[in-house]
Amino acid sequence: HGVPPHNMRLLAVIGAPTAEKYVVGRLLGARLRSPVLSVRTLIDTEVNHCTYIGQRLAEARHAALPGQLLPTKLVGPLIMQALQGAQRVGTPCAVLVGAPRSIEQWNMLRNAGVAPELVHLMLPEQRKVHRQGSRHVCAGCAYPLYPPEDADKAGAAPLVGCGCDDGTPDALPQLAVDTNAGGLAQRNAEWEAATAPLLEQLRARGSGLHEVKVLEALDHTWASVQLALGIGTGEGDGCGGYTAVSS
Repeated sequence: HGVPPHNMRLLAVIGAPTAEKYVVGRLLGARLRSPVLSVRTLIDTEVNHCTYIGQRLAEARHAALPGQLLPTKLVGPLIMQALQGAQRVGTPCAVLVGAPRSIEQWNMLRNAGVAPELVHLMLPEQRKVHRQGSRHVCAGCAYPLYPPEDADKAGAAPLVGCGCDDGTPDALPQLAVDTNAGGLAQRNAEWEAATAPLLEQLRARGSGLHEVKVLEALDHTWASVQLALGIGTGEGDGCGGYTAVSS
């Protein structure tokens, strides 16, 4: 499953549940006019089409704990095939979301001649706890919505709004997702167990890793990501142009 040599820049976006990595990945793809390769979408496509590997992935999902990594021997070929497709068309940059999440996945990419720049969306513990069981999305654009972090001071504060509600007399419905706080805590624990060793290894190496703190407002996190990657910010680069994405 090797990838032909190519100067394609690969930005790999990872983060704990509710870090909104899929949102940031889509924004990066739009900003850089680059394809976005979502590991979750690659897996879902195989499962939904009942392919041979999709059936094996479905079995692995059923047997796994919430958030537990699926076997690299199943997921790896999907990632490599997607990267090969991006390289064949000569794209200068691609965005991979949801991998690598372990040293094994990182080594798989490096052994195939791929040198990703890992973008780690660091979710502070207090923010992680605040978001457990409280995530909503806008029904119109799927923008992620959370109660303000000072909601306790403000009383029964509403969810943070999004751009598509501007100027509308009736706010669009806000759909609740990830409301199982216990399940989300389990996913966070699995994420930490698999990914912490990889992050420690890359920090010790001192290269190939961009770490960006997840801020309360998505616009602010997005601005920090652009600065960290040296792609600049400008008018129209905010999240107002966000279109349907789930995290």
